[in-house]
Formats: sequence, structure tokens, C-alpha cells
Amino acid sequence: MQPRVTAILVAHEGAPFLDRTLQALAAQTRRPDQVVAVDLGSRDGSAALLAASDPARMVQAPARMTFGQAVDQAVRVIPAPEGDHELLWLLSADNAPAPDALERLLAAVEASPSVAVAGPKAMEWDHPGYIHEMGTTLTTLGAAVPVVDVELDQAQYDEMSDVLGVAAGGMLVRHRLWDELGGFDDALPVIDDALDLCVRARLAGHRVVVVPAACVASAGDAAPGTAF
Repeated sequence: MQPRVTAILVAHEGAPFLDRTLQALAAQTRRPDQVVAVDLGSRDGSAALLAASDPARMVQAPARMTFGQAVDQAVRVIPAPEGDHELLWLLSADNAPAPDALERLLAAVEASPSVAVAGPKAMEWDHPGYIHEMGTTLTTLGAAVPVVDVELDQAQYDEMSDVLGVAAGGMLVRHRLWDELGGFDDALPVIDDALDLCVRARLAGHRVVVVPAACVASAGDAAPGTAF
């Protein structure tokens, strides 16, 4: 069956970034089949910007929610998946995808049914020639860290594929797997929840890959309130 993608765009005080992100989402060469927007109690006009983009569904949620909890709110307002062809594309207000980002991520998932989670190459928001982060791993002390962290992009990582984990922003995940695993674990710090989901996916027999050809600009720590 043809893949069906629901993009879930979460914002909390994300107005400075949403114009660029919404334009990037609308410019995708392979557009999401639907967009669910979630605003977390923003007071900076984020909710109005999201609503003006005409999402399929608009969800208002409390500001205290984490990114994973916000995604769960969005998942609750869409039908349960009918198969592995249904996917969720997770985006924060400060995640502006390159025009072919979703197309590239989907290609990786469609090429191998064993791939259940795919993540992009996150690029610096204001410096597109620099990688913001790419892939996630663990230190010997068990701390989650990027495989690649703020480095000039010279195509040196363009052959990277299977990884322990990927970041939440820009993650493409099979909807059925998200439901089976219960999404992100609320008991974990936000910095660890995406990696934890990826590890659980791998333990369940699935692959987690990074797709270097799929680029998403990320403001990261420069975007308080949006870099969950």
C-alpha cells in the first residue's frame, strides 16, 4: 500500500520560527497526507500561525506538556493505523525541513520494511553548511549524545545509516510501532526520550536509521520553548 504520512507539528512560544517551518512544510516535494498542529499554551501568536496554515486538526494543550505528550495528544485525534504503511512525522516549531526531506525519509522506509524509525540530518538554523546533530548514541556512563554534533558538512557522514537512535525533531516513525511502544516514556528526561524509543524499537527487531540526504534545519538550544 502507498505510505500515508501524518505530520505532527508542535509549538510552544515558537512564533519566531513558525513562518519558516510552515513554508518549508508546504514546499515538500512529497507533502504529508495530513498535518496535525499542537500548540502548547503559547502566548506569542503561535496558535494563530498554526491555525492559519489550515491543518487537518488543531489541538490546544497545556504549556507544561513535553514534546512526546504533545505528540500523543495529536495521535489521539487521528484514526488508529491500519498497517505499517501509516507513519508519523514529528516536527517542532524550529524544525524547517528541506524541500525533499520527507521524500528522502520515506524512500529509506519504503526501501526496507525492517526500518521503523528514520531521522534526518539536522542542520544549523542560521548556518546551513553546518550539521547541528545527526544520530544519537550513548556514552559509557549512559548519557545520550549526538553521533555528530555541530560540524561543517563536507559529506563526510553521507554513508551513515543504522544508528542506535535519532532525535525527536524530524523523526519519521511507523504509527503502529509508536502505538505498540506507547510513544515516548514520560518518566524519562526529554533529552533521553527519543533515544529510549529508538532502543525499544531495535529491541523489538526493527531498524533505526539516519538519512543524511534528508535535511532539517534546527534552531536547537537557540530556540527556547521549541527545542524539546
